[in-house]
Amino acid sequence: MSLKHVLMIATGGTLACRETGRGLAPSLTGEQLIEFLPELPKICKVVVENPFSIDSTDITTADRVKLAGIIRENYDLYDGFVIAHGTDTLGYTSALLYHMLRNLNKPVILTGAQKPIGVPGSDAERNLLDAFRVIRAGYVGVAAVLHGQIIRGNHVVKVDCESMNAFRSINAPLAGTIDREGNVRLDIVPKLGGEPEFVEDIDSDFVLLKLVPDLDPSIITFLTRYKKVIIEGYGSGGIPIRLEKVVQKLIHSGTKVYVTTQCLSGSVNLDKYEVGKRAEAMGAVSLGHRTIEDAIAAIQCGEI
Repeated sequence: MSLKHVLMIATGGTLACRETGRGLAPSLTGEQLIEFLPELPKICKVVVENPFSIDSTDITTADRVKLAGIIRENYDLYDGFVIAHGTDTLGYTSALLYHMLRNLNKPVILTGAQKPIGVPGSDAERNLLDAFRVIRAGYVGVAAVLHGQIIRGNHVVKVDCESMNAFRSINAPLAGTIDREGNVRLDIVPKLGGEPEFVEDIDSDFVLLKLVPDLDPSIITFLTRYKKVIIEGYGSGGIPIRLEKVVQKLIHSGTKVYVTTQCLSGSVNLDKYEVGKRAEAMGAVSLGHRTIEDAIAAIQCGEI
């Protein structure tokens, strides 16, 4: 079987970092990263593109749209794509690409690392090689590959800032795993049909508000400048009684209000409690089982 032809898109992140004297900062190119992977030529044929090299904290929606554009421009030229990315906002990028790149019949795999490549105990080499292995195994669609896990792009959440096992698949089973020997097991392969679709219109006119006890209601009155507001509520969802009037006024002003939960897993259910039913009655929209990352991406792509 011939080797897959893969485009690796390097964006910086921890795996590309080196010490600067002022802290770690991305400095290695994609070409330099793959020099640490002597096994790679046996897995895939790789071409590298370096659109930017930054800490993922600084990646914006415009940068994510740029990544989608690179994939669209090169879609017919490669069998798959690997995006080397910082871990802190990898879930946001994977979710947006999942919603922007629809009906894919090729893999788009994001990966990163908790430690820079080449340093003792780094997870960068394994994660990068595993990303290419998953492409070779025939996965299709957007996913993240980290610490031996294959996570569908709209369920990726970082839950730990120190552990090598920093990511979880929230509200969905893993799509597969990769063992220490590099053997890939695909448990779920997305069944995609039709022609690939690339969403072009991205709406970033939204804001996320996290509820905390005794939140000043006047804060909400400043949100009328946004077309869409996501309220990150408690448990199954709802709006506290003392905030109902200002939220209702916000909705009547033309702003669409969504409700999600601060819980890591589970689903918003506005029909469960009276506070939820009142929120639903005033026009708030439940985001159901979506993670924050997935909800933001779906809203930006106009799906909800």
